[in-house]
Amino acid sequence: MEILSGFFYGRNSFFETRESLLSIMPVQVVYITAALLLVAILPLSLPADFYALLKIVAGGTFAWGAYRNFGKKLFLLPLAYTMLAILYNPVMEINLAKEISIALNLVAATLLLSTKQHIAQ
Repeated sequence: MEILSGFFYGRNSFFETRESLLSIMPVQVVYITAALLLVAILPLSLPADFYALLKIVAGGTFAWGAYRNFGKKLFLLPLAYTMLAILYNPVMEINLAKEISIALNLVAATLLLSTKQHIAQ
């Protein structure tokens, strides 16, 4: 390994290593997102900050899942991730009825747990 301008260069260049690191999402992030979605289903009086955090984490996870799967030969999975990323978008909030949001959280958590191998590797 040699040091060039502050970066360590080995057999792979910095950008190849960076690209390989950016293509990985730990499976724990998927589990945390699913847990947050399932906690939101429970009839608890949760603060508004929890739902803001839920939108940020879920929106990011589903956006990442859509990004990871658009290059593959799958069609419905990236489309489902994109629709859920839009629904959990923290910038432009979409307010749904409580019954619809409970069903959506359950479907989203189930989809995440059943397709975690397509997001996290």
